Amino acid sequence: MILKKNILVMLILLFIYSSANSQNTQQKIFIQEKIFYEYCRKELKENKFNSAIFHLEKMKKKNISNFYSDKIQINLIYAYYKVENFNMAQKNIDEFIKLYPKHPNIDYIFYLQSLIDISLDKNIFLKCLTIKSYKSDPIYAKKAFFQLKNFLYRYPKSIYIVNVKNDLFTLKQRLSNHDLKILKYYFKQKEYIAVINRGEEILQKYPEILCAKEALKYMQESFIKLKIFNTAQKISKIILLNKI
Repeated sequence: MILKKNILVMLILLFIYSSANSQNTQQKIFIQEKIFYEYCRKELKENKFNSAIFHLEKMKKKNISNFYSDKIQINLIYAYYKVENFNMAQKNIDEFIKLYPKHPNIDYIFYLQSLIDISLDKNIFLKCLTIKSYKSDPIYAKKAFFQLKNFLYRYPKSIYIVNVKNDLFTLKQRLSNHDLKILKYYFKQKEYIAVINRGEEILQKYPEILCAKEALKYMQESFIKLKIFNTAQKISKIILLNKI
């Protein structure tokens, strides 16, 4: 009977010791991960993005405590964006949205996604400078535009809202300029109905942008060429009223 009691006491003590030892081990792991994570953050602040990516990916694979998983991925998205590795940035964005759809920083992730598309559009735009730019479809600019419009609706109180509005205005200028170049091409080709249709699109989509005013002049001239003088005169009055 005494022997059974002794064995029971020994088992209890062993359990307490192993639990305490396990807690100490977890605490050590947590401290090590915290130090390593802060080091990665320091690299990002110093613009050492490739080094930060290497260490963050390493941490992502060996993140035993799972405490920093979301933070690691957020920083990886940012780092990949900065080095223009947009495929890896997008891959991490997709993973993050799937894992943390209600994360408190999800607005930041969606904003970064739009910045990636803006950057992709800039890359294409620069490549198109040597060719006729009206032939290139600004697919990434359009994608970013709708993403940012959706952002305004979903996150009206986001800290990034001012940036979003500025980016939206820049994209409107970019897209309206593209449409205006197409309009001018049609005018040069004497396709006056196409000029009028494209002009109406510009006026509907970008009424506050300078290109809309320029589109009106081409529309007026197209109506004159088509001998639709009444409409041309109406547009002339609009131009005068707006001091275009």
